[in-house]
Amino acid sequence: MFVGTDIENISRLENLLVRKPQLVKKIFYESEWVYAFSKASPASTLTGIWCAKEAVLKALSPQIEVAITDIEIVKHAKGYPLPVVHHPFFDHSNYAISVSISHTREVAMASAVLYIGSLVRN
Repeated sequence: MFVGTDIENISRLENLLVRKPQLVKKIFYESEWVYAFSKASPASTLTGIWCAKEAVLKALSPQIEVAITDIEIVKHAKGYPLPVVHHPFFDHSNYAISVSISHTREVAMASAVLYIGSLVRN
């Protein structure tokens, strides 16, 4: 089992959204972008998603090298965030990842737990 965590100031992403929206958009999947802009505070939501991606990246790093753009955070039918890794060497049958996202008005944070092998519940 591996754990990753990340915390960011929401204002940092708000500033980037104003100055370089196209750059920010390249970091996120279309589904993440659409989901964030359906919320009252897109910057807060995007920062939470960014933190989740970073947390997943950190949890995966001892096992497999992936880019931030290989990680998509989708909303599970039950409402919780579900990371999807789009990488040819990631074996979904051998890994499971749980993510938790939280934020205040100023900061967002996320934690990810990577389960491997016999710890994976199917």
